Amino acid sequence: MNYVIPNIYSQSTDTDLWNILLSSGISRHYQKGEFVFEKDQPSNGLICLKKGKVKVSSFFSEGGEKIFGILVAPALFGETETLDQGPRMVSATALTHVEIVAISGNKTKELIYTYPDIALSIIQSIGVKLRWTTLQAEDLSTQKIEYRLARLLLDFKHYGIFTSKNNDNCLMITHEELAHFIGTARSKVTTYLNEFAHKGLIQLRRGEIRILDTAGLNKYKYTHKSQA
Repeated sequence: MNYVIPNIYSQSTDTDLWNILLSSGISRHYQKGEFVFEKDQPSNGLICLKKGKVKVSSFFSEGGEKIFGILVAPALFGETETLDQGPRMVSATALTHVEIVAISGNKTKELIYTYPDIALSIIQSIGVKLRWTTLQAEDLSTQKIEYRLARLLLDFKHYGIFTSKNNDNCLMITHEELAHFIGTARSKVTTYLNEFAHKGLIQLRRGEIRILDTAGLNKYKYTHKSQA
């Protein structure tokens, strides 16, 4: 897909529009582990991720977490609450040192009226994120963790993971983050990742998963789906 604003779906960019966005808000910095915003807080506007990596997730009262997306700059997020003026539906946490630009709701609307391509990009962004949550909800309906993991590794961009390194066959993601994506324990993710590695489907390094055999993962995915 080719979108005008540099974002989580494309490497193609329109530098002029991106610079307009960056010059339209307030710059802020966050250290690893800090909240960019928290669930149920009032919206602080449209967020342009200028530098770093952020996870979008919800935390549960019993201490669990469900990750909905991992974003790497340049990216846009926080669109829905900016437009509907409601509180934040999820939390956003810095996974590295992060620099963002927060654009107020009124300023965002002004930009939308002035630059239709910005409006189109925001609409596309919301639509793709709806697809993420639909896919993730569908996967939670099957009890086969290995199927869910294989599918995520194959289709990671459709799940809201944008942490590939240099190419689409290498994910920069931890076992714990994967566990929070597919709704299981970290130990189980590690067990199945080791199984995939033993079969030559992937290569594991610290904080990195390299996909070696896409066809093999596909067979694994569909075989285990049919058994679920």
